[in-house]
Amino acid sequence: MTSDYASTLGNIFQAIAPHSSESDVEQKVIVPLLLMLGYSHTDWEPQAIVGKSKLDFLVLPPTSAIPYAPYLVIEAKAPNKNIAQNVWQINKYMRQTAAILGLLTNGYQFCLLYNYNQNPTTILDYSQKELINNYKLINQVLCKETSLKLYQKFYHNEKQIRLKFISLISQLFANEDMFQSFTKTNNSDNESKKTFASVRKLEETPLVTETQKERQAMIITVFNNKGGVGKTTTTINLAAALNKLGKRVLLIDIDAQANLTMGLGIDPLEDVERHGKKDITHLLTEPRISLEETIIRKTWDDVELDIVPSHIRLSYMEATLINTLDIDRVLAKKLKKYRDQYDYILIDPPPSFGKANTISLMASSAVLIPTHLSPYPIRALEYVINRAIAVDQSRDEKLPILGIAVSMYNRAATKVALSMTQQIFDIISKNPESKNVDLFPQDTWIPNLTIVSSTPNKGYPICFAEFDNELSSKDKETAQDAFNCYMKLAKHLIFVTKEKQ
Repeated sequence: MTSDYASTLGNIFQAIAPHSSESDVEQKVIVPLLLMLGYSHTDWEPQAIVGKSKLDFLVLPPTSAIPYAPYLVIEAKAPNKNIAQNVWQINKYMRQTAAILGLLTNGYQFCLLYNYNQNPTTILDYSQKELINNYKLINQVLCKETSLKLYQKFYHNEKQIRLKFISLISQLFANEDMFQSFTKTNNSDNESKKTFASVRKLEETPLVTETQKERQAMIITVFNNKGGVGKTTTTINLAAALNKLGKRVLLIDIDAQANLTMGLGIDPLEDVERHGKKDITHLLTEPRISLEETIIRKTWDDVELDIVPSHIRLSYMEATLINTLDIDRVLAKKLKKYRDQYDYILIDPPPSFGKANTISLMASSAVLIPTHLSPYPIRALEYVINRAIAVDQSRDEKLPILGIAVSMYNRAATKVALSMTQQIFDIISKNPESKNVDLFPQDTWIPNLTIVSSTPNKGYPICFAEFDNELSSKDKETAQDAFNCYMKLAKHLIFVTKEKQ
C-alpha cells in the first residue's frame, strides 16, 4: 500500500472522535471511503428504505445496467456504540436486499460480512490501524471496479443458465428448432454453435458434487449436580454456536424435566407422545430402538440441530434403569454407530448424581462443567469434579474434564468475580486428579442478561432472536451481545477438544 493511501485514511479517521455522532461517521468516514474505492455519489443511495427501516448506504453502481442485488450495504453507528451488538441489524439488511457484502462500522471498528445463500457471515473485523495496513486488500474486495466485474460475471453465468433452460424446454417439447432460433437471435452462427455445445456440456456436468467428510464425534456431557447454573441454556446455545461454525451437532436430553427439549420448541406431549415418537426413555430401555428412531431435527434460519427429546416418563424409570443389565453402557453402545455422522454430541443430564448421570458420563468422551460465580455453585464444583473423576476411574477410556464454563456472569461485579475465580482455583488445586482442569477464559463467560434466560421459553436458540418481531431493537442488540459470547465459548471448546482428541 502506498503512503498516499495511509495518509488519506489517517486524515479521514482524524475527522471523528469518540464523542462524534452517527451522522459524523456517515459523512466524514463512509462517504470519503466510498470515494477512495472509486465510487461516485450516483453509485449509492443514502438512507435507502428497506422494509420499515432506513439503511444508511445502499451501493449499486448504475453503470452496471443489470438489475441485481446491491453489491454493498453499509450501516453506520456512533463511535461510542459497540458494533458487535448490531451485527443482527446488518444481517437483516443483507437478507432483505440480498446484498453481496455488508459493512458495519462506528468509524473505529469495521466489520465486513459476505452474504452466502442468505446467510451473512463475518469475513473480517478490523480496527482503524488494521484497515490502513490492509487497505490494498480492502480496495480489491470493495472497489467499484470489482463490483462491475462481478456483475459482468453474474450476467454471463445467468445467460448460460437461461440457455440451458431453453435447451431443456426444447427437448421436453421435442422442438430443437426453438433452441436454435432463440440462440440465433442473440448470437452469430459460430457463437450459437459454441453456445449450444457449451450448454450440452453443462447438462452433462452435475451442478454440485460433495464429498462426505469423515467424523468421529466428541461426546460431551454438560454436567453439574447443582441446579440453576445455566446448564441447559448453555447446552442449547453452545450447540447453536457450534453449528454456526460448521459443526454437525446432536443434542440428547436425558433429564425428565425435558427443559432442553422444550427450550428448542419441542413439546413432549404434542410433538412426541401424541405423534407416537420415541424419546430418550425408549432409547435407554428398549434394546431394538435405534438412535435415528428418536431424533427430531429442528432448524432456525441457518442453524440445524438434531435432538433426542426427553419426557416426564423418564422420572418413573429409575428402578427399571437400575435393574437393566449393563444399563450404564447402553447409551454408549447405541451412539457408537452414529459417531461418524456428527462432530459434537452434547448430553444434558439432570442436576443430580442419579443413574441418568452415570449413563451420560459412561457414554461421553469428555465433560464440560458449567457454573456461575456465586458461593453455592462454586462449592458444588468439588463434588462435580470428584464425580467425573470417579466415573473416569471405572472406564476403560479416559474421561477428561474439558474445563469450567461460566454463565450468568455479572459484568459489573468485578471484585466478586475475582474472589469467586480464586475459590475455583482453590477447589481445583485440592485434588491432584483435577490439576489439569481449566477455567475457561473470561471472554467466553456468558453475561447475566434477561434475554439469555427468556429465549428458551420461546423455543429457539438465542441467535434466532434477531428474527423475533416481538423483540425490540434493544433486546436484539442484547441477544447479539450474548450470542457473541457463546460463539467465543464454542471456538474455545473446539480448540480444547482438538487438544484432547
